[in-house]
Amino acid sequence: MNAPGNPTPPQGSGWGNADAHAPTQQAPQVGGAPPAANAPMARPLGEPSQEARTVAAVAHGLSFVEGGLIGPLVVWILKKDEDDFAAFHALQSLYFGLAFFMITLVTCGIGGLLLAIPYFVFEGIAALRAYEGQWYELPLVGKWARDRHPGPAPEQSSGGWVG
Repeated sequence: MNAPGNPTPPQGSGWGNADAHAPTQQAPQVGGAPPAANAPMARPLGEPSQEARTVAAVAHGLSFVEGGLIGPLVVWILKKDEDDFAAFHALQSLYFGLAFFMITLVTCGIGGLLLAIPYFVFEGIAALRAYEGQWYELPLVGKWARDRHPGPAPEQSSGGWVG
């Protein structure tokens, strides 16, 4: 008997019962397919899904269509609470577009003319890296985006902007 105030453990709860180590029953299979056939492919921890990689690449690719302000902003708003990988890439693309826009504005367009090619090259590289599932950081703004959406710990690299 239990003392007053001490709960009685439910049967099969594993609180020292003999059946605590008994194998559990699995639900019957519907349709006769093995469980592995219906289960999604397992990814290593921290590796983004194909959908996240595609959305992240699209966020960078939109820079070629509309300059990198509206498209990445929309993607970031839609994904900021759902997917850190897509949100990270959209936010850094937005930051990169804002930085490019501000430099263009402050220099009365001269900075935009001088930096247009490097801007699009870096956005293209970032789109490819995002599609490959890498947490690639753009120059100047990648760290700011990573502060907001940290993702896995940055890997040490031998060069480049991969964080």
